[in-house]
Amino acid sequence: MIFEIEKENFKSIYNILDDEIDNVEVKAVIEGNNPGWIFADSLKSPETAVIWSKGIQGFYFVGDHNNSKFNNYISDYIDNEIIPRAKKEKLDRFEFSGENKKWCHKLEEIFAERKLNKSKQLIYKLKYDQWKVHKKRRLNDKFSLKEINAELLNDKNIENLNYITSEILRWWDSCDKYLEKTFGYCIIFNNKIVSYCICNFVYDNIHTIGIETLKDYRRKGLSQAAAEAFIEKCTSEKLDPHWECMESNIASRNLAEKLKFKLERVYRLYSYPLDKVLN
Repeated sequence: MIFEIEKENFKSIYNILDDEIDNVEVKAVIEGNNPGWIFADSLKSPETAVIWSKGIQGFYFVGDHNNSKFNNYISDYIDNEIIPRAKKEKLDRFEFSGENKKWCHKLEEIFAERKLNKSKQLIYKLKYDQWKVHKKRRLNDKFSLKEINAELLNDKNIENLNYITSEILRWWDSCDKYLEKTFGYCIIFNNKIVSYCICNFVYDNIHTIGIETLKDYRRKGLSQAAAEAFIEKCTSEKLDPHWECMESNIASRNLAEKLKFKLERVYRLYSYPLDKVLN
C-alpha cells in the first residue's frame, strides 16, 4: 500500500536517500524549505517513496527501487489519488525521475503501459577557481540592477511586480519565506522588471539558480548580469550555487559554462500526458 507522509514527518525520508546523490530539490522539500508532497510504502518505516516538488512540478522516486510493496501499487495510486490533486495544481503531464540510475529500468517497467517521453536534465556546479578570474558583464546605463528584497517587492512604482512575485510563489510558500531563506537580483528598465535571477531551492548551503528575461529584452546580457550578482553574493557568503537545465536548453547550458559552471551530473527525466487520465 501507499501512504501520504505528513509534513512534520518528512525528515523520516532522509534514511532512504542515496548518500552519493546530491539531490537538492528532494532535500529542499524534505527539509520544509520548498513546498511538496511525499508518498511512501510505510508511515513508520518507509523504504521507498515518491516526492513531488511544487516548483518544478515533478516527482522523484527514492529509496529501494526493488520494493514490491511500493512498485506493485504506485501506478494505480497515481491514477486514483495523485492525479486528481495534480489536476488542481493545473499539471498537464506526470513528470518524474529516479534518484539514481538503478531507478531508470524500474520506472520504465512500472510505467510500461504508458507512452513515455524521455529527456535529460543537466546539473552544474560552480568552478570557484575560474570564477575568481571571471570578467563580469557591464550593464548598459539604461538598466539598473536591484537586489530582490522586501523594499523592492513593495515598490508600487514597479509596474510589473507580479512578474517576479508569481515566479517566487511558484517555488516557495510565500515571498516572506523566500526572503527568509535566500535572495535574488533583478534588472529594471523604465520601472519595469525585465530580467531576474532568483533561487529556486535551498538545502544546507546550496542555492539553485533560476533565470528569465522578457522576450523583448533578450540577447542583451541581462540574464548574465543578474546571475553574476547572485553568484557573487553566494561566493561572498560561502554558499554553493547550482545550475540545472534541460539538455535541449542550449542557451542555458551556454550561459552556465560562460559563468564557470561545470557539468557534474546527468539524469533521465520521464513524462506522460495526463489528458486521458484526467478526463
